[in-house]
Amino acid sequence: MTVIVCALTIGDVQAAEDLQLKRDGHPRLEATTEELAEYRGDELRLAQARSLADKVIAKTRTMAYADYFVALPKCQPPPAHDDGWPYWTDLCAELRRDMETTARAWALTGERKYLGWCRELMIAVSQWPQWTDPDYGNGQPGLDTHSLTLGMCVAWDYLHADLPERDRDHMRRAIAEKGARFIHEYGQRDGSYVQQPGLWPNGFAMIDTALGVAALALMGEDERAQEWLDAALDKARLFMREQGGVDGGLVEGLAYGSAAVDSLTYLLQAADDVAGVNLFDEPYLAQAIYFPLYFVAPGGGSVANFGDNGGPEGCAPTLLGTASAMMRTQQSPEAAWYLKQAGLTGETIERLATAPTHLPLARHFRDINWVAMRTGWGPRDTLLALRSGAAAHHNHRDLNSIIVSWGREWLLTDPGYQIYNRPYPAERNMSEQIIKNRHAYTAGTVGHNALLVDGRGQIARDGAVTEFVSTPAMNCLTADASQAYGPTVQTCLRRVVSVAPDYYVVFDRVVTDGAERTVETLLHTGPSGRFTVAGTALTTDTERVGNEARVRGREGEVAVRFTHPSEVTFTHRRLPDCETYGHFLSVATPPAADQTICWALAAGPAGQVRLDTRPVDADEGVTALQVRVGAATDTLALNPTGGEVRVGEMRLRGAWGLVRGEGRDLPRYALVSGTALTYGSRELVTSDAPVTVGAVVDGGTFEASVTCEGPTTVTLHCPVGAATVEVGGVSEVVEVTLDEAGETVTLTLAGGEYTLQVRGR
Repeated sequence: MTVIVCALTIGDVQAAEDLQLKRDGHPRLEATTEELAEYRGDELRLAQARSLADKVIAKTRTMAYADYFVALPKCQPPPAHDDGWPYWTDLCAELRRDMETTARAWALTGERKYLGWCRELMIAVSQWPQWTDPDYGNGQPGLDTHSLTLGMCVAWDYLHADLPERDRDHMRRAIAEKGARFIHEYGQRDGSYVQQPGLWPNGFAMIDTALGVAALALMGEDERAQEWLDAALDKARLFMREQGGVDGGLVEGLAYGSAAVDSLTYLLQAADDVAGVNLFDEPYLAQAIYFPLYFVAPGGGSVANFGDNGGPEGCAPTLLGTASAMMRTQQSPEAAWYLKQAGLTGETIERLATAPTHLPLARHFRDINWVAMRTGWGPRDTLLALRSGAAAHHNHRDLNSIIVSWGREWLLTDPGYQIYNRPYPAERNMSEQIIKNRHAYTAGTVGHNALLVDGRGQIARDGAVTEFVSTPAMNCLTADASQAYGPTVQTCLRRVVSVAPDYYVVFDRVVTDGAERTVETLLHTGPSGRFTVAGTALTTDTERVGNEARVRGREGEVAVRFTHPSEVTFTHRRLPDCETYGHFLSVATPPAADQTICWALAAGPAGQVRLDTRPVDADEGVTALQVRVGAATDTLALNPTGGEVRVGEMRLRGAWGLVRGEGRDLPRYALVSGTALTYGSRELVTSDAPVTVGAVVDGGTFEASVTCEGPTTVTLHCPVGAATVEVGGVSEVVEVTLDEAGETVTLTLAGGEYTLQVRGR
């Protein structure tokens, strides 16, 4: 057994670790000889390998482009081009798949037709002068380098013992020189994207994976492999710490983010299997699953598609490699549940997968400023997703845009991957005008569920979620896009409240430069979606005044009601050359210099969604509404000043207030950043310092959360006679006083986040 020493750079400290090369022969990257022998007994696996490989060897040319291709399997370097299009990216990705597919088929079946075809392709690729497009990329390694290096490594590893020595050595030199050395040396240049993950996140991760996999394949056969592996693993840690952040969010979204992280996961798994290097203890990986978990459609099948990800039907499930690794290494029920939502099956998935009902229904991914607000974890629940955050990389001009999924459908949609404002290959059949129109729609604000001001959208500026509150009674956020509308807009805030499982409310505050300006709220749906306003279908290019609209999909429906102002103008619009993305409602309010637009929405089965809202009398400066929920009525208020105000029967001293009244009962209430909340004659919250409280009474159980910055004493309305009282989030003794006669519970808190549960007798 070969012993190697691998130096891992962590921060500014370099620590040498003695590692054993656990797999000292070939194949080693994906499977061992012993594992392959076991796999050969699986007839289904063999049939699938043959089916995939037969389709590959039947090809006589690459299929990524109709007009730009190479012959197969003896492919010459792709032809020169001067149009700046990255043809090599897709073409080389296809070559990678072809090499890996036929190599795996040979390893499993032993059928020489796969060996011969794969060998010819590998010999041809090895003879290319370089593994990056000479007409695109300024001589730097790119995604084409990633694809060719990985494809060659995996195929060379599988075919190693069956290649003539001359071919094997020629391929090894090509992997080392045109792949690993090329990547490693470029990564030493100051300012290169291979040095700084923030410059090109997915490119950094994918090219780093190619370097590390090449090192593992060549270990023991090239003296530089040790250095290459050190560098690759060091950069893998750097990416996870800088780009994965503290909560698992990825700045380039769920497709490009997946391309990055799943690539690194492949490297980490290979490094563990081949060299015994365990990087699965990185803090990011403990959080990674939550990103796709929160943004998967409730009925499964797709994930949120903000940015260059997917299309109007969402984005195909991503981060599957990482989820599979987390299931294997951590026995993660969350990872197994997500894989099941993605449509995967298997004994381990079925054994571990359980709906993550222990998790909060809303989550703020702080590093990227995305928020998911779910009504539950069931297949017929609703997901509202909001994106603020970065304008760079593969993001669009869609700060504060929301999308909504019910079941498996995306009802309020995003166009997905943008059409770039550049010439496309002729085979795409897009004229200059089509490209211009589709770019404006897919990359610009007009194609997203955001705001237009005087018909204009956003410029390239970052936004942020500046407030996020999660309580048992409600979740709320504030997202700030004020810098993205230029000098004519001073303030642009979108606040969203989720009262699960029943409805959402959106408050859009727009303050201009002093001039009265028209604000349009955009509501998009896919090509098959239909709009009604005030109960009647609204045809394209027509408008209607009202306060209620519905968006109906194949099975689901979103209902929308505006309460401030009480009447708005709905216009059904469809833009030229963008029909494949869908169509939208423009909801316009009267021109104003300072306005707060308030609207509620709910989703469910088509024809069965009830959303009954109305304005409520409130003090000046407060935006409030009432929402009917079964036999109960919710009073919900936004109070930007935080002072003491009256809203119907509710009084509050704080930023937000919610009370649900059902006869004499008050089964739900919330106060955000405040000191007092009352309803009628009943005091629900009193505190001697600002607190955020959410409380729900369900049968004989009272559940609440309390957040405070410093020491405070808070008294809550608690109509449950206690058999047990539990306080969570406690780092020191908390004094709890229960007054059953007065129906209150008082807590003396040191500061922090606390949970309280009182179970009745």
